[in-house]
Amino acid sequence: MKPTFRERQELRKQFTNDVDRMLLCMQEAGFKATDDEGVRAWAEYSDDNCAGWLTLPESNAALLQILVKYLPSARSQPVWRVAGGEAADGSGDLIVPLPCDLVEQLGWKVGDELSIERVDPDTMMLRRI
Repeated sequence: MKPTFRERQELRKQFTNDVDRMLLCMQEAGFKATDDEGVRAWAEYSDDNCAGWLTLPESNAALLQILVKYLPSARSQPVWRVAGGEAADGSGDLIVPLPCDLVEQLGWKVGDELSIERVDPDTMMLRRI
């Protein structure tokens, strides 16, 4: 059952820390969502799992994966996939080419520090620190 606007407002008040974390997680990944969209997404996810309000996963990567599935605004934003390769200097470093469109969309600049998080064995997520 989809919660009404009033019910979503109550959920926002009751689960303030969860909603704040969801929005921060989305923002760090380059997605934009309102409080109401975040509450609606998590409420729908919880309902799909026959629960009232599920505890958020410990991993931000797992949280982001769920939110992208349940937030219409996130689904409409592109997901960028690039293949990394080993540096040719023998250092064993990984080189990840970032398309100019992606860098521009995220507002990243040369010199920004990025964190890398492994989402699954074949996927890593980059975030600006």
